Amino acid sequence: MDDRFKDFLANVVVGLVITVLVFALGQSRDQSVLRCLCDGTFVSAVVIFGLGAIKAVRNKGAFDVMGFGVKSTVETFIPFLRRGEKEDFMQYRERKESKRKSASGMLLAGAAYLLLSAVFLGLYWRFR
Repeated sequence: MDDRFKDFLANVVVGLVITVLVFALGQSRDQSVLRCLCDGTFVSAVVIFGLGAIKAVRNKGAFDVMGFGVKSTVETFIPFLRRGEKEDFMQYRERKESKRKSASGMLLAGAAYLLLSAVFLGLYWRFR
């Protein structure tokens, strides 16, 4: 199975757990089923898509300078955490680049939950 598909399925499962939790919270407050489904899928969409967007920006290197600064500061005050010889920014960036994974699974799962939320919203407005 492709890694992107596994990532997509993992995010769908996480979204399903969030949806069930929000649904249960809404049902405990005597809200309609369609409203609870709409709320749950929308919260899942915002969380998963938002984290996927942050991961996509991180993959482009937007947070590399901040991460390198924190790492360098910590290594200055706690020297035994150093990996060996001191690493410059370009080496740090290349090392991080090799470990990055695609954000497409999170973005697709978040978009799917957003679409599902729009469907439930339409049904809610139609049958309320």
